[in-house]
Amino acid sequence: MAGLWDAIGPYVEVVLPTLVVALIFWFVMKAIFNADRRERQAEAHEDAVFRARVEAARARRAGSSLPDAAGSASAGDRAPGAGTDADS
Repeated sequence: MAGLWDAIGPYVEVVLPTLVVALIFWFVMKAIFNADRRERQAEAHEDAVFRARVEAARARRAGSSLPDAAGSASAGDRAPGAGTDADS
């Protein structure tokens, strides 16, 4: 068995550090890509929640805003936040 190790030992000593560095690089890159994927999923989820809230607000505004007797613009026709107490 010592003869076999003497024959392949130098090759293992040369290749082993490269393999270890390659494995470390692979794990680091995998962690980076997984973190990026999770961040994109979380951002997409938050965007969907925001869009749902905006649509719900638009639906509420459109359903509850009727033009008054003077014919002024309804709340849905004004710019968002225009003429509300939220700006002050």
